Parts: sequence; structure tokens; C-alpha cells
Amino acid sequence: VDLAVVSDHNSFDGAIEFAGHCRDRGLSITVPVAAEVRTDRGDALVVFEPNSTPPSIDRLLSWEAMVDEVHAAGGLVGLPHPFRSHRGVEELARQVDLIEVFNARCTAEQDARSVALAETVSAARSYGVDAHWARELDRVVVEYERRATVIETLLQDARCHHPTRSPKSDWMAAEVINGIKRRRPLVTGYFVAQYARSRLVESVGRGRP
Repeated sequence: VDLAVVSDHNSFDGAIEFAGHCRDRGLSITVPVAAEVRTDRGDALVVFEPNSTPPSIDRLLSWEAMVDEVHAAGGLVGLPHPFRSHRGVEELARQVDLIEVFNARCTAEQDARSVALAETVSAARSYGVDAHWARELDRVVVEYERRATVIETLLQDARCHHPTRSPKSDWMAAEVINGIKRRRPLVTGYFVAQYARSRLVESVGRGRP
């Protein structure tokens, strides 16, 4: 791995911590400053050059303000999983630099719509694993031509190798944890039931000849 975009929800800390981890261990991995921000119109991927000082997350929670702030600071804005939890996605797509056309936690139908959206607005394409577990990290491998900056590298159309969808149980387990972190017992209970159902379906599927 030469480049790793670590984008925790509403925090740049994960990217900064991992960049330090790589430096301390002599790993030649480029790590931009990045986060996946939960805006008032859905998630946005924001990426800045390594060692940059990004705007405060509090200033990025409004979609319109986020786009202006990130671009003014020299960063790029990506639209992750466009057809999952965004409002007015066609309008949003015209304001971003990247559109995620494969997400390991999306359905094939959602990704097909994302490809069409990227073509419509002539945005660069990106591919994401959306990993919440270490075991998910190798489900999407992306190849870029190295450019002078990280931003220039990411803005070219990437080549995605061996994209693999995550089983639904992995999505549901992550949602259980999110519900616990947010102290929302009803949401947590719902996703516990969905996790159990997904595991049962997947187990039956693996047992078929």
C-alpha cells in the first residue's frame, strides 16, 4: 500500500494518528488528512494534503458551508455512497470533485446508479471499502498513477481491482456499534435483529451445495 485515505466519521484524528503510526515505523505510506463528515444533507468525504491543517469539523456540518470551506482550503470533496442517505443527490453531485461508484457496503443497483451519476456530471470516480472492521480492508484495491500531489492523484479515474461486496452482517454489526455509541437503544435493538437475520441467511447460503 502506497496511499491510504483514512476517513473516520466527523474526525480527522484517525488520519492524523495513522500518518504518525506510519512515520514512527518507517512505512512509506502517504496519508492525507481526511474525514467523512455527516452534513445536513448526507455524508461527504473531505481530503486535504498530508500535514495540512483542516477546518474545524464544526464548520463543515452544513453542506454548502462545507463545500466552500474545503475548496477554499485547497481540499477536495467526495460524494460517498450517493444513493444511501443523501438528500437531493443530483444537486450535490454537481458540487463535488469525486463520486464513489463502488462501495463494498452498497448494492449493485446503488452502485450502477452512482456510475450513471458520475457520467452525468463528469466527476472523477472513486472506490471505497467503507471498512469498519480490519477484515474488510482488502475488499477493494485501487490503483492510481502517482501525481505531484495527493489531490491530483485522487482526481484521476482510478483502476479498481477485485471489488468484493461486504456481507450484510458486517454492515449490521457496525450499525449496532453506532447505536450503542449514540445511546439509542431502539435503533440498537433493531440492528441486533437485522444482524442475527443476516447471519442466519448467510449461514444457510454457505451450506448450500
